[in-house]
Amino acid sequence: MLQLTRNEIRHIGLHSRLFSAGWNNEFKINDTWTLTSDLSYSRAKVEESKLETYAGRLGGVSADFRVRLSPGYGYYALPDMSDPSAVYLRDPQNWGHDGRLEDSHQKDEMKAFRVAVNHVIESSDFLRSWDAGFHVSKRTKEKSAEVYFADLPGRTPTLIDPSLLSSPTDLGFAGMGHVITYDPRALLSRYYDVYISESNDDLQKDAITEEDVKTFYFKANLDMDLTDTVRLRGNAGVQYIRTDQTSQGVVIQQNENGQALVAGTAGASYGDILPSLNLVADFGNGWNLRFGAAREMMRPRINDMGARASVYVQTSQGGPSEWRGSGGNPALEPYRANAYDLSIEKYFGEASYVALAAFYKDMDSYIYTREIPWDFSGYDYEGTQPPASPLGVFSTPANGTGGYMRGYEFSTALGGELLHDALDGFGLLLNASYTESSIDPDGPGIGSGTDTFPGLSKIVANATVYYEKHGFSARVSQRFRDPYRGEYGSIFNQRTYRYTLNERTIDLQLGYDFPESSRLSGLSILFQVNNVNNEPFRTEVSSGTHPDLFFPEEYTEYGRQYLLGFRYKL
Repeated sequence: MLQLTRNEIRHIGLHSRLFSAGWNNEFKINDTWTLTSDLSYSRAKVEESKLETYAGRLGGVSADFRVRLSPGYGYYALPDMSDPSAVYLRDPQNWGHDGRLEDSHQKDEMKAFRVAVNHVIESSDFLRSWDAGFHVSKRTKEKSAEVYFADLPGRTPTLIDPSLLSSPTDLGFAGMGHVITYDPRALLSRYYDVYISESNDDLQKDAITEEDVKTFYFKANLDMDLTDTVRLRGNAGVQYIRTDQTSQGVVIQQNENGQALVAGTAGASYGDILPSLNLVADFGNGWNLRFGAAREMMRPRINDMGARASVYVQTSQGGPSEWRGSGGNPALEPYRANAYDLSIEKYFGEASYVALAAFYKDMDSYIYTREIPWDFSGYDYEGTQPPASPLGVFSTPANGTGGYMRGYEFSTALGGELLHDALDGFGLLLNASYTESSIDPDGPGIGSGTDTFPGLSKIVANATVYYEKHGFSARVSQRFRDPYRGEYGSIFNQRTYRYTLNERTIDLQLGYDFPESSRLSGLSILFQVNNVNNEPFRTEVSSGTHPDLFFPEEYTEYGRQYLLGFRYKL
C-alpha cells in the first residue's frame, strides 16, 4: 500500500538579461614583432520568483500500485485527485506553513583584459618564435533572496472556489489519472496571509563573491631536425596564476566557545605555477608520435565559494532529532592535477589516419562535500521539541586528496577511395575511449568505492558514415556512452547525483551546395534530424540498504528534433 498525502503546485517566474562586449586589436610592429590586446566584459542578471502551495485530500490516501522494472511508468490506483470537493489547500507534510514564496536576485559580472606579444626568431635552428603575455580577470557574483511564508487563516484546510480552477491535468501517461490544477499566484492574495520569513535558514543564504585572477605566461615554439629523418616540433611554456578570492556573507569564526557562524568576509590567496610541454616527432611517411605533459588546475564553482549557510533540524521517525547545517567555503582552492598524454598516429591518403592514444591524470586535489562536527549552541529552534544536544553536523565543500584518471582512445578516419575508386566520396569516422578512475566523489573512505565522479562514463564511442561529393553531403552518426553518475539541478537549486543509464543516439544530416553553374549559386541547404531513434533519458535509484540493487527512477522521451537551414554566400 502507498500512502499519498500531498499535492504540490509550483509556479516559477524567470527573467534573465545577458550582455557581453569585446574588443580585440592586433598591432604588427614589424616582420618579427606582433602585439595583441583583448578587452572583454560580460554580465548576466537573473530575477527568479518561486511560489509553492500545497494541497491534498484530508486523512491521506491509500492506493494500490504496480511499478514496472522495465522502461516505462508504473500504475497507481488512486481516488479522483481532481475532485474539487475533496482536494483541499492544506499543509499535509507539516512544513509549518501552507505556502512558500522566494524572490531571488543574481548578478554575475566578468571583466577581463589580456595583452600578449609574439616574436619570430629568424636566426635559431630550434626556436622558431616565443609568446609572452599577461591576463587579468575579475568576476563578481551577487546573490540575494527574500523569502515569504503563506498561511491559510487559522491554518485551516480550505476548498478552492471552482471558478478559480483550471482544467485538470492528465497524468494518465504516468499511471496517476487526473489531478487538480490551479494558478497559485491567483490564489495567493485571496486565500493566504503572506509574511516575510526571518528564520536563519533564509537570511543566511545571501552572499557576494569576488575572484581576482592574474595570469603571467611564456611559451617557446620549437621546430628542429633531430636527424635526417626525424623532425621535432611543439612548444614548452609556463604559467603563473595568482588568485585572490573573497566572499561577504555568513562565515565561520573562532571564538572562546569554539566556532560560530557570523556575518563577515572571508577568502583566500594562493599562487600556482603551471608548466606544460607538447611535442610531436615526425618520422616521415605519415608516422607521428605525440607527447604532452602539463600541470593543470580547474577553479571550483563560484557558488561553492559563497559565504552562506543554512541551519535546520533533521528529524527521524522514532529516533532523536539532530542539528544539521550546510554552506559554502570562501577558502576553497581549485582542483589540481598532473596530466600526461601519449599517442601514435599514421596518416595516409588525403584525409585518412589511424591513431591510438593513452592518457593519465594524477589529481592530487579534489573537491568533496565534507561533514564536520559542529556545535549549534545559540541557535533558536522554532518547533515544539528541540534536539536534546546542541552538537550536530555541518556540511561544506572542502579540498581533499584526489586519485588517478587514466584511459585509452582509438580514432580513425578512412576514405572510401582507399578501398576502391568507386567509393570515392564515401568515408567512415570512428572514435572510442575507455576511462577509469580511482576517485570517489563522496570522499576517500566515505563513499561506496564504486561511484565515479559526475559525468564519467567508462566507454564512450562515436561512429559516422558519410558521403560528400558533387555538392551533396549525407551523414549518419551514432553516439554511445556507458552508464554514469550524473549531477543535476534539483529542488531549491540544489544539485543532486542521479545514476544515469547508457545512451545510444542516432543523428542524420543531409546537405546540398548549389554549384557555380546554377542560378542558385552560393545557396546551401541543410536538413538535420537529431535523435532519430528517440532515445530516452533513463535514471535509476539505489535501494539504500542494498547498494548493488537499483530501481527505475525516471524514463523521459524528448522525441526527435528536425532542423532545416539555408545559407547564402555572396
